[in-house]
Amino acid sequence: MKLEIFKKLGIATVLPLILFGFTLATQQASPHNILVECLFISFVVHWFFGLPSIFLRTEKLFDLTGSIAVLSMLYYALQHVLNLGNRAILLLAFCAIWTIRLGAFLFIRIMLHKVDGRFNDIKKSPLSFIITWHLSATWTFLTIVAALCAITSSQQQPLFIVDMIFILMWLLGFFCEFFADLQKFRFKKKKSDLPFINSGLWSYSRHPNYLGEIVMWFAIAGLALPNLYSWSLLSLISPFFVSILLIKISGINLLEENNDKKFGHLHAYKVYKETTPILFPLTRQKN
Repeated sequence: MKLEIFKKLGIATVLPLILFGFTLATQQASPHNILVECLFISFVVHWFFGLPSIFLRTEKLFDLTGSIAVLSMLYYALQHVLNLGNRAILLLAFCAIWTIRLGAFLFIRIMLHKVDGRFNDIKKSPLSFIITWHLSATWTFLTIVAALCAITSSQQQPLFIVDMIFILMWLLGFFCEFFADLQKFRFKKKKSDLPFINSGLWSYSRHPNYLGEIVMWFAIAGLALPNLYSWSLLSLISPFFVSILLIKISGINLLEENNDKKFGHLHAYKVYKETTPILFPLTRQKN
């Protein structure tokens, strides 16, 4: 038990230090210490909402806090950049639209459902819950770090024709996630013979919302790239971080395991898994 506590304390302490070192490296293309200050803002926002949530053992403000942190970082960056090009403005708009839409949807969902099954065990342990809030502060910063580097970069490049590919790519990802969330939300509100959704976008992918999210952040990285140079190119880790997080850490892997437990005995679900790709519509999942 003591070893487990020390491990959790180590994660809670070391993680911010590692992230601080990464931020110092990537901010080379930015004036002053904007990126470091944005990282600090993310953790302060999460501590502000996280401490009472940990005390009350509630996850209701968890996802909304992430959106508040993102908007706070974007606003701070905007206030401290003198030379803001069209590319940076577009990145600001895309990140703001993404976080407002997603944060509002997740907040409405948790208020309707009252609980989020992901936190059933986590919120029972204050230390585990603290680590989860720290991970959220890390996630929000690393997700938008490429955009932040491009927005605050002293090398502001104009938009090029090729950027239309990334703009269309982002719009495709955004609407894929939006309609996937909307379809699942409506499915849960109406009575159905099936306990799981397999219609609409969910008939092409078992996780179309996550597919849209991943596509969006690769598009953001593509738009940010012309403004990046030197060590700030490290910020291109953003879409890969999002992908690994959603596929291997706290997204698809957990949902697939949970769905297998709940629906694995159903023939219809077995057929759904065999005929519907886990993520990309043009692939087939081998089970």
